Amino acid sequence: MIVDDRLETVLRTVAAGPGALATQMRQLLDLLGRTPAERWTEQHIAALKRLDSLIAALGEPSSAALIAASALRSPILVEHFAEAGPKVALAAMTSARLAERDWLRLIPDLPVQARGFLRHRRDLGPVVEKVLARLGITDFALPLPAGFEQQQEQETAARRPEAHIVSLPQIGTPLPAGEAPPNPAGEGIGAIIARIEAFRRAREFPAAATAAGGSAQGAGQSRLPFADETPPAPPTITAIDITLDADGTVTAASMGGSSMAFAAAFVGLRPFAGDPDAPVVCDPGTIGAARARLPVIGGRLELEGPGPVEGAWRIDAVPGFVPDTGHFLGWNARLRRPPAPPVAATPGAADDAAKRSTDRLRQMLHELRTPINAIQGFAELIQQQLLGPTPHQYRSLAAGIASDAARMLAGFEDVERLALLETAPTQADATAEGETDLTALLTRLIVQLDPLLAPREVVLVHDLPDGPLPVAMSAEELERTLWRLLSLVASSATPGERLELSLRVGAGPRGYAVRLRLPLPASLQASADSAPIISDSLASPGGMLGSAFALRLCGAELRAGGGLMVREEANVDVTLPLLTAALRTPSQRELTGGQTG
Repeated sequence: MIVDDRLETVLRTVAAGPGALATQMRQLLDLLGRTPAERWTEQHIAALKRLDSLIAALGEPSSAALIAASALRSPILVEHFAEAGPKVALAAMTSARLAERDWLRLIPDLPVQARGFLRHRRDLGPVVEKVLARLGITDFALPLPAGFEQQQEQETAARRPEAHIVSLPQIGTPLPAGEAPPNPAGEGIGAIIARIEAFRRAREFPAAATAAGGSAQGAGQSRLPFADETPPAPPTITAIDITLDADGTVTAASMGGSSMAFAAAFVGLRPFAGDPDAPVVCDPGTIGAARARLPVIGGRLELEGPGPVEGAWRIDAVPGFVPDTGHFLGWNARLRRPPAPPVAATPGAADDAAKRSTDRLRQMLHELRTPINAIQGFAELIQQQLLGPTPHQYRSLAAGIASDAARMLAGFEDVERLALLETAPTQADATAEGETDLTALLTRLIVQLDPLLAPREVVLVHDLPDGPLPVAMSAEELERTLWRLLSLVASSATPGERLELSLRVGAGPRGYAVRLRLPLPASLQASADSAPIISDSLASPGGMLGSAFALRLCGAELRAGGGLMVREEANVDVTLPLLTAALRTPSQRELTGGQTG
């Protein structure tokens, strides 16, 4: 990072509302905590004053909760918060993570109240505790008993269904067998400690406590006040708004309501970094779009964190730029939970549901075609001056509208065709039977592609055989599919690129087959890796619905005609059934003069 202006950006931001105030406070705590004492400037002093104003606006309880959730590693912050209210000082003393030399320098300057809060900590070390003892702090938290860790390991090893119940140590006078415990109001300290220990063991050994029967529970020996109350369920988080800087680091997160406490888990994450060991991982398509600073729609994201925010998410991100200079600012993104998977149903019910969905889609497309046909017809009337003389500028606009309407209607036709092919391929492609000379068809299509390839100096190298290669597919259907595939590959190629087309004959799963291999240009490989996304331009190489949709439609058309299209690395392999003499019908033999393929 050449210029670190994160602190200046936070101070320049005007926060409104409790959520924004809490977010800004977490940002300042993180930025100031990362800055060594020798690098503090006037700007950092201003940030301390902003923290004081945020504490006053949020209130001491909310501010103390935010400080307690942060690991304070800056002695300046710890000393500053120690002089605040008691709740803020307690949170600062509890969450401080300082080195021993920092504690030794800081403790003599702390207020007496803040020193007292340190007596509850066990991780300060003997040297720091000696300094506190000289200053009058002697009632430290009791050290762990000897052999405590070994006892914990033994209890963990015994935690299995067949484990026997360990007898509880009795403190004070033991009760006679069958006698009820005394009144809690008259219990001694020893009896209260025994009850606490029994409750702890019952919680750690639920299977053993269940096997012991209801005698201990009925006597109340393993119960604490309010133990019967059901703990509150964790909040359900369905959407999170995050802000990322130009480096892809989350600088702010907001989810509203009582779930704001979990927003700190997102600050500092880098979802677009592509590190597989990071707590947040995105799919390759999302990472590629983010690195190209393009909008992200429906990206997949896996997050490791607290329970309510852990798991799978969908991310929608919009890049931000300075209007005048075009300088990249970062992303504004929203995380949302993916929809729940549908309940599994019987095959017949699934087919019926798919058919109903296809029927609804066809009805919707029919309703969309009606106004677009009207717009196209009216635009052609204006362009052809059938309603009277029209200026050339309006005729040009009308021609553009008619052309866009024709492309939209073609896109609707492709959508309807794909829906039919994926739900009822036999019904959708019943007329696809026939015979086609693949060599002649490819030769004609390559000649038609020359005007598109020549201006950009794209070279299409092929090794088509001299003789015919009859395949068992309708000429019209196969020509439409191969033309869509070839034109997509050719239009996506970069200027000067070399494309190699190969044709091979070999044994397939249903006999002899012809395998056509087409290379995928680099731009087309990126779009094929991602989900089908609607293109911003009606004149894009893949049409209105993008190149990924065009490839999917080609694959469905080939499957319906008995062929297959698969992608292997940077190539697309199209397999077509070779029509031999044994497979031809009598009518086909008559049409071809009895020749064999």
